[in-house]
Amino acid sequence: MANGSGEVLTGLRNEGAMSRAELARVTGISSAGVTKITAQLMKEGLLRERQLLGIASVGRPPITVEICTDARWVLGIHLGAGEVHVGLSDLALNLAGTRSMTFDLGEPVDSLIARVSNLARDVLNDSKVARRAILGAGVGIPGSVDPARRVNAHSVLTGWRGIAFADAFEDALDLPVVLEHNATAMAMAEACYGSGRAADSILYLLLGKGIGAGFVQTNGIERRNAVEIGHVVVEPGGGPCRCGGRGCLEPFFSEEPLRDAAGDPDLPRAALLGAAMRSAKWPKLYEYFLQALSTAVTLLGPERIVLGGDFSHAPDVFLEALRKDLPLRVMPQQRIKLMVERTSLAEPVGVLGAACVALEQFLYLNGPPSSARNVVRQGARAQVRRGGGGMDEYRS
Repeated sequence: MANGSGEVLTGLRNEGAMSRAELARVTGISSAGVTKITAQLMKEGLLRERQLLGIASVGRPPITVEICTDARWVLGIHLGAGEVHVGLSDLALNLAGTRSMTFDLGEPVDSLIARVSNLARDVLNDSKVARRAILGAGVGIPGSVDPARRVNAHSVLTGWRGIAFADAFEDALDLPVVLEHNATAMAMAEACYGSGRAADSILYLLLGKGIGAGFVQTNGIERRNAVEIGHVVVEPGGGPCRCGGRGCLEPFFSEEPLRDAAGDPDLPRAALLGAAMRSAKWPKLYEYFLQALSTAVTLLGPERIVLGGDFSHAPDVFLEALRKDLPLRVMPQQRIKLMVERTSLAEPVGVLGAACVALEQFLYLNGPPSSARNVVRQGARAQVRRGGGGMDEYRS
């Protein structure tokens, strides 16, 4: 639950400029409380007043407050399976610059962290943003994270297990860091800044080397979790999956099997899904995808399905089929609001997701940090060392 400063900032982010009276109604904070909080946030440079001109009123024109979006910044780091994208974001998720690199999945993690840290420093140096204005960094990673969002618990795609990325990046960048499952981070960005703002909950599907999903509810912060849709069993007793199971969706519906169905190893990824749809294998692949997706929808009940990654390049006919076929496989009450659409966010969506996680953690959830950066870092690390993640293999 956000504190007073966080609630005021979140209200302004979601609704735009408002008067103090409107903020009191939206947040439920008393008028005196809103006045005190906005005064402090203005002192810190996070808010500014704006007089609304041209509005008919008696006496002084109404004054609203709004966020100074360039007052603070966060780093967004997306570690994909073989690709890294880094960018600097303002408080409204506008990117000031991005850099990218590739890596081999067999590269030692320490080497990868060092190279990504150098890339992040390049982004910071290019931006000319004052170091004191940077709140922290969010890192989107494949695979699950611990409850404290410090450790990559396990990634089937990369083979990482128990890697304390937050500690490592904090040491390298001297910034507080928070981790999140990549598809869940993208879901948060869609829910907070994209078309997902119109829905109470969304399920974000990410198609690439694997297939994953993230679920968020109530503006992306009340409930969020990774959804291992690629490891829903769709063919009991079927072939082996890299997760150790058998008959999972991912060996049928991800980059490699879709490329195999298309019969073209050099096909651009943007054209992959369309080519696979024209193959003889498509009916089976689509059936298995529908089976796993309808299971996830039935269990989670999202109002909106958002298609990201390679799904965002899907032909219109794919969306039309999904909008027709999916509702028939879920509960009647779930069909009423269920929508399917492409992501509304521009690339690199992974960076936007990671930046959104950082903004939620370091600003919108609890307001601006009131103590030294090291206190934030030590508190987070203490939570891990007390066993907050429940894993013996954490390292720091």
